[in-house]
Amino acid sequence: ELAANNRAGCKDKVCKDDKVKIKKGELRLGTWVEVQDHPGSWMWKHWGCVSGSQIENVRIAIDKGDGDYDWDAIDGYDELEDHSEIQEKIRRVFTQGFIDPEDFNGVS
Repeated sequence: ELAANNRAGCKDKVCKDDKVKIKKGELRLGTWVEVQDHPGSWMWKHWGCVSGSQIENVRIAIDKGDGDYDWDAIDGYDELEDHSEIQEKIRRVFTQGFIDPEDFNGVS
């Protein structure tokens, strides 16, 4: 989704150590996390901080098995219908299996 405000911190180690926030309007990926008996919550990463293993896990989860993907299975994807360029970026990244080099924030 696109960040609604400037409050969420990126959970990538480098960003977390530097206390980097995800800016309003930036594309981010959330992971729903539940710990024991505590209520669940979203953990966010800048789009450019998403790891290859996270991309692969999503690819596996949305793979229809016929060479196509169920894009609507990605929570929030349909809410980006007014941002076709972002939906295209998401489809490209999950199809190719890695973040576009110009968006990548991590260490290769």
